[in-house]
Amino acid sequence: MSKHIIVFCEGDHDIAFLTRILLIQGFTFYSKKVKDFPPPLNELYQKNLGNKKIKDYEFKFQRPKPKVPYSVLTKGDTLVIFHNLDGDANFCSDGAKSIVDMYLNLNRENIRKIQKYDKLNYRFLYFLDSDDQGVDTRLTDLKDSLELPTLNNHEIYTKDDYEVGCYIFHDEDHDDKHGQLEDILTKLMKTNNEDIFTGSSAFLERNTLEDDRQKKYTCNIENECYDGTVQFKELKSLISVAGQLQFSGSSNAVIIANSDYIKKDDMLENQHCINITTLFVNRL
Repeated sequence: MSKHIIVFCEGDHDIAFLTRILLIQGFTFYSKKVKDFPPPLNELYQKNLGNKKIKDYEFKFQRPKPKVPYSVLTKGDTLVIFHNLDGDANFCSDGAKSIVDMYLNLNRENIRKIQKYDKLNYRFLYFLDSDDQGVDTRLTDLKDSLELPTLNNHEIYTKDDYEVGCYIFHDEDHDDKHGQLEDILTKLMKTNNEDIFTGSSAFLERNTLEDDRQKKYTCNIENECYDGTVQFKELKSLISVAGQLQFSGSSNAVIIANSDYIKKDDMLENQHCINITTLFVNRL
């Protein structure tokens, strides 16, 4: 029976990092045209994409809609299908739920059509930053939204006829387990690259801007002002500054996906990467 791991991420940085982890476990990019996907996924995706390809790893300015896969990997009879929810607000709301229902409805429709194809075997995985809320709070909110009796980090649960799991990114050096993906990334990247990251950090410290200049700047014939919230994130900027030494003008997603600041051996020994791997390779 084919296996389908549906992955919900806050953004393309998460997808880039998870892809790095899966590639060293033997997964490869699945880049068939949508019409050549196994049924009924081909029909489902063709409604939005036609014969376009889900590219191997092109992070474009125009992101696919959440219901359209952002990237797909494969290994054996397993497909890993990434959906970019573009922020955490859609996880505990109808955003993620509507995509889950979209996939589950394929099995329901198949039953009504006298089983035109084999039942799809699903695992839904959720990846979130703990941010200032902490891992426990994030797990509680996600557990309640998924209507599960319990939910722990990097564990798999069975609900109805499918599986559910999650990983909350955090800084393991914080007792309250606050943090984000960038806490994990910068520690991986600094290994054997200390001078580069020390210099990048010093650059950021020497060029600190006042809060207003870290907000969106609007300039047109009628108006000139700063608006919204502060957009500066120190660790994101640190990765960007160091990454420009390798990939000029590239986004953090491209840097995370391609930089040799992240090495295979370091990922194989990193506890976060080890725990994340279990979500993909354990029973299904």
